[in-house]
This record gives sequence, structure tokens and C-alpha cells, in this order.
Amino acid sequence: MKMKIIDQVRETIKEYDLISRGDTIIIGASGGPDSQFLIYALNELKDDLGFNIILAHLNHLHRKEAKFDQDLVEKTGDLLGIKTITRARSMDDYAKEMKISPEDAGRRLRYEFFRSILPKYPKGKIAVAHTFDDQAETVLMRIIRGSGIGGLRAMAYKNADIIRPILDIQKDDLIAYLNEKSIAYAIDKTNLATDYRRNKIRLDIIPRIEDLNPNFKKSLVNLSHLAKDERSINEPYVKEIYDKLVKTKDSKAIIFDKDTYESLKDPIKARVIRLAISDLKGEVKDFSKENLDLFLSLSDLSYGKKIIKDDISFMKSYNYYELRLGDIKVDKKVEEIYLGDPLKFDGWSIKATRAKREERSKNKNIAYFDLDKVNFPLRIRYRKAGDKFRPLGMGGHKKLKDFFIDQKIDKNKRSKIPLILSDSSIIWVVGMRMSEDYKVDSTSKNILKIEVLND
Repeated sequence: MKMKIIDQVRETIKEYDLISRGDTIIIGASGGPDSQFLIYALNELKDDLGFNIILAHLNHLHRKEAKFDQDLVEKTGDLLGIKTITRARSMDDYAKEMKISPEDAGRRLRYEFFRSILPKYPKGKIAVAHTFDDQAETVLMRIIRGSGIGGLRAMAYKNADIIRPILDIQKDDLIAYLNEKSIAYAIDKTNLATDYRRNKIRLDIIPRIEDLNPNFKKSLVNLSHLAKDERSINEPYVKEIYDKLVKTKDSKAIIFDKDTYESLKDPIKARVIRLAISDLKGEVKDFSKENLDLFLSLSDLSYGKKIIKDDISFMKSYNYYELRLGDIKVDKKVEEIYLGDPLKFDGWSIKATRAKREERSKNKNIAYFDLDKVNFPLRIRYRKAGDKFRPLGMGGHKKLKDFFIDQKIDKNKRSKIPLILSDSSIIWVVGMRMSEDYKVDSTSKNILKIEVLND
């Protein structure tokens, strides 16, 4: 015997632990059939499961029927005795402002509105009316886009503050319920136009495939469950590798250890790249296998090369890989120095070689360092505002500007004195003073000799 539709919703809530006693559920109420069903289903379950309901409706000011939709939501709230909060915001204006599609603008504005209500309710959650059919469409859209296994998981029943209590309910069944109960709902005519990608999938592509396989939507949703199970098995393994791989990260960039990254097989590299993109952006939307393959090809390129896809840059350096939001700006006034490789820099000849402990030179443009204390590639550049270092013989750091003043270096000459750096630390102000932190002492086992000669 088929389970009653409200009991199906109850089972979904319990199985996925979507709602707890004392919760306040903010329902994203559009006035459409899915939304109206969600309202009536949760209203029927609220006393038994011990939670409260609030309706939240954002008028997108997009269609002439928008006022009707808002009125319907407000009437539903009045009829059921549920508090209703409404707001109006033009998704078209926001789309132009942000240079995004109206659909994306509408989605962003809705969630921004819903989350503005949450702080008033310590046990608040946002319920959205995604259905079984929406899940199937999402999976197919991602297949068409070229998504990986992660994308095939599609929508989760619970994601942070978002819950989807009717994700197991088919559209035909909820429409039948609404009609049987004489519950009013609005029809968004834009959902009937096939010039939108999702509408074309819903109205054209899926019905054609269902002629061959009437259970096609169920197959798509089953695929999403299989993808979810697969990821739940290997995700901890990938996360462990990712945590070991990442040297540093902030909100704009993530740095991978070069040797560790290059030791990974390509499928694992692809997974950690996707994980890093998710860390930076909160999602991996529109990042296909072809995009990942392009990023993976960076390993075969020379140092300093980078690959850009939309707003993500991936760069290979001598001892790290950098993934960054936005373009990675390479300072053309900086050159990298490698052990044994001569380099030309703005009229200077630079060479870094190993030296014997007894070797010494009185040439001011030759200096010796503890090789084990430096990280290659070294860098050579001129001064920047805020530079500082620890001059040999000093206990603390000193601003480079103050050092030049103490040394009575003419202002016009200060910007023409090369600096050698290890990572971000100045190890030598060429011809003047090396850093205390990198000097050769009695414990030094390997000696580095750097010559910087003016051609």
C-alpha cells in the first residue's frame, strides 16, 4: 500500500534528521505548487513534531503576476495562522548590478532574505521546496555540464541551515494532493518557456527520454544516491591527503606543497583541486572535467606558468603550487634564482653555487650563506615599501629604509640596490649587508655562495 504523502514527508524529516523539537522553520514561500504543498505539509506535522513555522516571501518584481503571488502567500499565512514576512527586491536590477543572470540574481536575493530572518530565531532553519523532480533535473543538468561524481550528488536533504523536506515527493503526487484538498497555488508562466535551460530539460528532454524509460527520473535520483554513497566512502581519505598537502591558505589563496602534489595520481590531484576550489568559493559550480584536466596539465609546464579558468588561477612555482581567486599577479621586476643556473637581472649577473667552508672572498658583491637555511628558488628584486630585515650583527629587525639612512645611501641610489630573498625574507642587501638569520656559523654543514656582479 502506498504511503500517504504527508507520512512520506514525516519519514524524510526523521530519516535525515531535518527538524528537531523547538526549531523554527522559515519556509521559502513563493506561492507555487511545490511551496504551497511544503507549507501545508509542515503545518500538518508541526504539532506532532514540535516545531514552529514562519513564511518568508520575496517579491522579485519580475513578473506582472508577482503581486498575486505575494497576496496568495499572505492569504495562506492568514488562513493557517502562520506569521508571514515579505520583502520586495528587483532581481533584474540586481542582475545588472552584479552582471549575472536574472535567475542567479533571484536565487541569491532569496537566500539573503531568508538568512536575514534567521538571527531572530536561535533554532532557526530554512526550508525550501525542492522536489524529487527537481533533484532529477539537477542531476541531468550536471551530467550535461560534465560534472564529476561530487556534482552528481546534486541537492542534499540538509546543507548547513537549509533543509529540503519534500525532496522525496514527486511533482504529480503533490499536485494531486493540492487539487484534492482544494489548495490554491500560483503558476509561474516562465516555467513553461523552453528558452531557459532547466525548463527545456523539464519540458522537452526528460519527457522524450521517458518514452524510452518511464522510470528515467527515478534512475537519475538513484544515481545521485549512489554518488553520495561513493563520496561518503572516499571523502575522508581525500580530505586527509588534502590537509597534508596544503602549506598555507586564506580566503583568497591556497598553497600546495609541490613535491607532495606531484607525487599524487591524477584522479587524486583532481579531487584535491576541487576541494580547494570549494574551500575558496564555497562551491565547485561550472567546473567540469575538461577544466580539471587543464589544471592537471600545469604539472608538465615550466616554473612560473599559470592557467586561468574564469575567476580561478593555478600557478606552478619552484617549490609550491598556488590556487587563487582572481589572477595571480607575477611581479615582472622579480626574478627567481636557482642553484647553479646563471641569471641576468636588469644589468646584473647572478649565480648561486655550492662553496667549500674554507672559501672566502673580499669582493663585496659575493656573499656566503648557510645553504640549509634558505629555500629555493631565491628571488632578486629591488626594494618595496615596508621592507625590513635583520642586519648581520644585530639582534633585531630593521626597516630597510632606516638601514639605508644609517648607511648614508643617497635616495636616488636606494632603488637600484638588488635584494636577495628566501621566501619573503631578505637574506642579502647586495654589496652592503647580509642577514644575521642566514649567516654561516660553526654548525653550518653546507655553504651557499652568491655572486651578484654588475655587467
